[in-house]
Amino acid sequence: MKLAFEEIIINPEKPCMQCGYVQRDHPYETVHDDVKAVIYVLTLQSGKMAWVSLDSVGLGEKLLQLLYRKAAKKGVELNDDNLIIGVSHDHSAPAMGMIIADRDDSDPEYLEYLSEILSAAIARCWNAEGEEVFPRYSNLTVDGIYSNRNDANKLSDKIVHLIGFFDKEDDLKALFCQLSCHNTILGPRNYALTAELFGALRDRLGQYFHCQVLMANGNSGDMGNRQYRTGQNFPDLELMADNLAEQIERKRAVWQPFEMNRVTRKHVEYSEDVTFNSKQWADKIADFQERLRHTDDLTERKVLLSGIEGFKYKQSLGDGTRKIEMRADVYDFDELQIISVPGELGSILGLRAKAASPKRFCILWGYTGNLNLGYMVDEEAYTMESQETNTTVYPKGMPERFVDAIIKVMNN
Repeated sequence: MKLAFEEIIINPEKPCMQCGYVQRDHPYETVHDDVKAVIYVLTLQSGKMAWVSLDSVGLGEKLLQLLYRKAAKKGVELNDDNLIIGVSHDHSAPAMGMIIADRDDSDPEYLEYLSEILSAAIARCWNAEGEEVFPRYSNLTVDGIYSNRNDANKLSDKIVHLIGFFDKEDDLKALFCQLSCHNTILGPRNYALTAELFGALRDRLGQYFHCQVLMANGNSGDMGNRQYRTGQNFPDLELMADNLAEQIERKRAVWQPFEMNRVTRKHVEYSEDVTFNSKQWADKIADFQERLRHTDDLTERKVLLSGIEGFKYKQSLGDGTRKIEMRADVYDFDELQIISVPGELGSILGLRAKAASPKRFCILWGYTGNLNLGYMVDEEAYTMESQETNTTVYPKGMPERFVDAIIKVMNN
């Protein structure tokens, strides 16, 4: 196989809104560090495929459609068969589409600019000859950095997956790094543009391995670092990035060669009829608004405010039964399976899906596509009040049944 890659800076040409916190009310004020996009184009025996990662909370349908159109004008027809595009879920990056229900802070000029430079970078990699590379897999389990953000003692996915692409001289040319943690340390009071934890980790791994790094987030709908940091500032971010990079460097397993010469895509579709009651959400909104009046704690206010937004969205669905649809894609390589989920899948659910893979290695790439599935968490999570269960539209047990559908497709 051959690999061509590129990293580009995707800072806006002028300040715009950041996305991820409902509390923010004006554009970012400074640039702490550049936000970026990383593009890998793999030339396999079955054809070309692009992997793209952006420093963003989400992409949004507007940006995706612009990207597809602009890439097509440059001679590259992108589709679900030949593209996996995901985000780090960076809450301090520019807004790119409707991530918060009924609120779209994206700047049309920025979307035009970003889709142009991103499509151009993809086209350059697509048309490049690329360098012959040989994939190898490694992993490790991290400790003391992140966990289930609602209960640190609950089972959670702390496995970091690494795919190294080595040249004929056995030099590492590029690294794919996937882990499952919310890319959020800085809070809603941060008005500095930054790539957050994943960006800082990407820089450190790039310096250590002397290669290009593509960061991918995973099944981290309920994963975070709030129990392991002392604040929400840049020193906390730097310390966590240092600790995480050190563990990856020190604890990673021996590289294992494997085959990924061909790829086929299998689509997953699942739906259920769900009954909604708008009165229920009106009562919850009133309760949360009253509780907001009595707390100044940033984390608690975040949960309450996001809950109110979630309740309002569910209230807008009205009364009665609606069909709720969920989807995912499974990419089968020779000895590797990648599960692409356009939403925030919970940690335990992702662990179960990966454990069921018939392939030698399995990676779950979350926060892909237009990210419109939202939070999907396990049944136990519904017994506690959390950001995930406040905002999700899925009834208890539906995410498990969605994962069952994914596993069925994985094994067919």
